[in-house]
Amino acid sequence: MNSNFNRDPSLGAYGGQIQQIYYVLEEIIKKYPHGLKMYMEKKIANDDEDYFVRPNNPRELLLTDHLLPFFMLYLKEMKNECIEIMMHPACTKFLKEREIDYEAMDKLSDDDYMKFKELFIKNKVSEAHKKSSK
Repeated sequence: MNSNFNRDPSLGAYGGQIQQIYYVLEEIIKKYPHGLKMYMEKKIANDDEDYFVRPNNPRELLLTDHLLPFFMLYLKEMKNECIEIMMHPACTKFLKEREIDYEAMDKLSDDDYMKFKELFIKNKVSEAHKKSSK
């Protein structure tokens, strides 16, 4: 594979940009296994609304209310041309049958979009990597 910056072959991976943030989030889970104790105590007591406005430790960043805005900002601020996403042949076939280019998936009907989404999730390429040997 050639990178955009030089002509020398280089090793890379599709979705590597996203994989990098995954490693950071995974490390937070490992290093702060009890980071939600205070959060859960406050949630049960329901007495401190200001506490829930922002993450108060790295582990709380992984809660959906905090992670989603963080992740959206991360994607927005990325400095690369694109993000490559691999599709299973079944997904490609589904789009070809409907004569939809993968870059124009917004033209799918709502019903076809839901079918494609289910098919894509069922056949995520990353799942095959988890089952493969080292």
